[in-house]
Amino acid sequence: MAVIKTRRISYKELLDGSTSSIQSKYLVKCDRLMDTSSAIAAIAAKPIPQDYWIWKLTADANVNDSHWIDVDIEYQIPNRPDAEPNPLLRKSILTSSYDEITEAYFQDSDDEFVVNTAKQRFENFPMRRNGNLLLQITKNFSAFPAVAYDNIKYTRNQSAITIKGTTYAAGTLLFLPATVAENNEFSPATGINYHFFITTFRLLADHGTHLHKIDSRGYFKKNGSKLEKIYNPTDGTIPTSPWPLDVNGGMKPDPGDAPHIMTFKPYALSEWGIDFS
Repeated sequence: MAVIKTRRISYKELLDGSTSSIQSKYLVKCDRLMDTSSAIAAIAAKPIPQDYWIWKLTADANVNDSHWIDVDIEYQIPNRPDAEPNPLLRKSILTSSYDEITEAYFQDSDDEFVVNTAKQRFENFPMRRNGNLLLQITKNFSAFPAVAYDNIKYTRNQSAITIKGTTYAAGTLLFLPATVAENNEFSPATGINYHFFITTFRLLADHGTHLHKIDSRGYFKKNGSKLEKIYNPTDGTIPTSPWPLDVNGGMKPDPGDAPHIMTFKPYALSEWGIDFS
């Protein structure tokens, strides 16, 4: 169980923001097939660049010859805030973007209803651009509770949640399906090979608490427990666009009257029980 020779095949220095890193790839030949532990020990014993420490060190048997081991090593400046040798103790990483969509709308920015000059709804709603803040939080966990994540997909946060100093009120975040990658990482600092799951959560923010609103219109009105067809009170004709209705489903007097606005809750509330820190 010995290393016969080592050969460095690539070397790269990187600067990412305030973090400096050095990445190297080695080929290590051992006298035993697939001896990744000896190959890792040999590369870990090499002189560490000044002011750096070993951040990642992984090894796999070479696909062409199992006596040779492919080893990847990365050194980083040790004063990073998340420079923690145990991947399960590292802080989460937050990135954000916008989930842009095009949607139909029935009221404009002045709360005017979208109708023509005859106070009738257009055959098709006009479209507008919209979007929501999309938070992506990546964190390492010791387990992947697939069933639990599946049960809370497309639910809203039942309680307020604080993420990186910002508090999001109950109902304002929507849990989108999480992505998970299984990983192993050896830490020379602790001598432990950690097995963990790199989990990325996607949370869609909406200060309107993800409610859907639409005006109440139709071609029928409620009369007690019965539905009756609506006729224009001016000329007795059947309306060519849905007539505005009141909160009880009754017919508003004029086609230009403001209809009752209905609010729907397409997404249930749920306690997620996830530490995003």
